[in-house]
Amino acid sequence: MAPQFVDYNADGHTDIVTATFDGSPHVSLGSKDGFHKPERILDGKGTRVMLAQFWNYKAEKWDENPSQPKGHCTSAVVFDWDNDGDFDLLLGSYGDGNLYRQMNEGSAGKPNFTGVNIPVLEDGNPLGVQGGITTPRLVDWNGDGLMDLLCGGYGNSYTAGIGGVVSVYLNTGKQGEPSFGKALSLIGPGEKGGLSPTRPDTGLYPEAVDYDGDGDLDLVVGGYSHWKPDGRILSTEEKARADDLTKELSAAQSGLNKLYEEIPSGEDATDEEVNEAYKKLRGSEDFKTLTKLVQTTKSELDKLIPPSKRESFVWLYRRTKLAQ
Repeated sequence: MAPQFVDYNADGHTDIVTATFDGSPHVSLGSKDGFHKPERILDGKGTRVMLAQFWNYKAEKWDENPSQPKGHCTSAVVFDWDNDGDFDLLLGSYGDGNLYRQMNEGSAGKPNFTGVNIPVLEDGNPLGVQGGITTPRLVDWNGDGLMDLLCGGYGNSYTAGIGGVVSVYLNTGKQGEPSFGKALSLIGPGEKGGLSPTRPDTGLYPEAVDYDGDGDLDLVVGGYSHWKPDGRILSTEEKARADDLTKELSAAQSGLNKLYEEIPSGEDATDEEVNEAYKKLRGSEDFKTLTKLVQTTKSELDKLIPPSKRESFVWLYRRTKLAQ
């Protein structure tokens, strides 16, 4: 997620580096003919780079690697941390919002990552982005020649919980020895539930670019906005119909929930049993009838009472002054 376009292996072609929700960073190498199939980035021992949580493709389930720090890697960028001429790895964690670095003991053309994930610090403490990191970006935010750290945060994407943020951590170290200060808030968490989409509330993915060509970095931010449109005044008949539809929808959803309760669960339930039960459920007439009833009832009700909305947009934040 949040791909980085960079010459990963120093061959003169642009490559794509990104992490995915499976918990590992990937690279798609570029060539004169285009991009190759994405491959997982491996450490020097040929082991898949990851934090603790990952999708185990052999067992087909979520798994934990106890030798790695807690976290679920869903974002990654390469950056020459120690200024030795080759790229090191930065791994962002979903959920806890921590950031880790993994050093490259190889060369620019032949990366050899250590397999050891070292916490990135802010003001001497482990960095933690509120709501989990969407993506880390290295930019010279304050124009002092050092690369600062720009991070976006997920926030709570589906409930009324706190939203995501965009923060910058200024580099107070030196070339080859980055040291980041406390987070400076560029976009704070917003209150969800307005009447229209006015700002990104969750899943904030920032990119720093001089959008207007005035010599400083602006922010282009992708993210979800949450709002609830103001409905029109209903007639007496429409109010009665809305009440009936609400009851019908609740009953249909309760019926579906009861069907799902029949799915095996617990430690004794095997994946094969669960998958077979889901297949049987989705093929049943009761499931098809209730699902169609939920869809048609909700569609009619939404025309009377607009539901809460969650849609993605891209916003531009123009810079007004340099952060010092």
